Amino acid sequence: PIATFELKNSLTKQTVEDAVEQYRRDRDPRELIFQFGRCMVHLAVDDHEVKMCTHLKGKSSWFLPFNQGWDEGAGNPPNPAGLKTDYLWKRTLTPQGLTDILENYAQLVEKKDEKTGKKKREQIFPRYHQLDVVRKLLADAGQRGLGHRYLIQHSAGSGKSNSIAWLAHQLIGLRREGAGEVRGTFGSATHLGGEVFDSIIVVTDRRILDQQIRDTIKQFAQVGATMGHAEHSGDLRNFIATGKKIIISTVQKFPFILDEIGSEHRGRRFAIIIDEAHSSQGGRTSAAMSMALSAAGAEEDDETVEDTINRIMEARKMLPNASYFAFTATPKNKTLEIFGEPAPEGGQVKHRPFHSYTMKQAVQEGFILDVLKNYTPVDSYYRLVKTVEADPEFDVKRAQKKLRRYVEGHDYAVRLKAEIMVDHFHERVMAPG
Repeated sequence: PIATFELKNSLTKQTVEDAVEQYRRDRDPRELIFQFGRCMVHLAVDDHEVKMCTHLKGKSSWFLPFNQGWDEGAGNPPNPAGLKTDYLWKRTLTPQGLTDILENYAQLVEKKDEKTGKKKREQIFPRYHQLDVVRKLLADAGQRGLGHRYLIQHSAGSGKSNSIAWLAHQLIGLRREGAGEVRGTFGSATHLGGEVFDSIIVVTDRRILDQQIRDTIKQFAQVGATMGHAEHSGDLRNFIATGKKIIISTVQKFPFILDEIGSEHRGRRFAIIIDEAHSSQGGRTSAAMSMALSAAGAEEDDETVEDTINRIMEARKMLPNASYFAFTATPKNKTLEIFGEPAPEGGQVKHRPFHSYTMKQAVQEGFILDVLKNYTPVDSYYRLVKTVEADPEFDVKRAQKKLRRYVEGHDYAVRLKAEIMVDHFHERVMAPG
């Protein structure tokens, strides 16, 4: 069997939670059908929600939501045509949809525990938003072809590394839909049915994620030569020149090859997947990346990476022989303007992400904690001593940011804040309990 189901409905006053409990309590994980790796997924379903589990372990079986999301939160939207959960059998587990999941998403991954050295196997099945974003990106890129920007706003807890790996793997061999021929700015032609991209470049600055992406793609890559992990700048140039299908690199090495894509390899087509392009990268690395992205280069400044990339994007048109897929959790308005899709609203043009899995949904589904739930603000204030006779000219906003960063980041201030937090925790949280 491919999957098992536990079906409940509200008419019998049972819910998806009863189905989950039944799996945990009544289904023996030692029984052949419920043993690890025998089934792709176990689904608990009622008329409102769907939950899934890939490894039944009795009471410790972990069920994940497999819902579409509603009003930027958990659950499913109202369905005038029937049950809220009919997307499961009408759109997801169709013969075509199921074979797609089996071929491109579901997998057994072997992970090694760094401390003990023991290998552990995990079975992966995509959550709804992961399946949805990858399928929609593939459909759009297949229809519109090269030279587009996509902003994927997926919160922490969204399983971004798997989404990126699944996307990268399936962008290889993606074929252009429609009739005729599409000719790019540099004269390179994509013929009817031709591949949209020659190479996929995945850029990340998180070493853990870097490893995760490599491991996930390796599960699918039948040919060892498909993927190249660029340890050095020379590797990057070599991989691009030799036409390696998937190139994984850290941000530190990425700047050296962007100009090459736009000059020496203008006749070839690239998909550039940027992990958290606008929030996690920092300092000198991002400045170097900006230098590569822009002929004008990056200013010596204290702006955030997101600000830098946005400014560079405005200053220089994106490479016409590449499409950009930027995964980020909390984009600024400017980021939305540059990478998002324009949407007219009340006489104004607003911008929105191509796909989103919000923090609200992640919190409601229990994947991240709401840090503001028990938030206790403490006012801080300070006095700046004037030490020059006449103030030189300065940008007020920028100067205030620098001053605040200096004061707030000072050892004394940090130590004082830590003391306040620990004292508050002892007196107001632990003591009453």
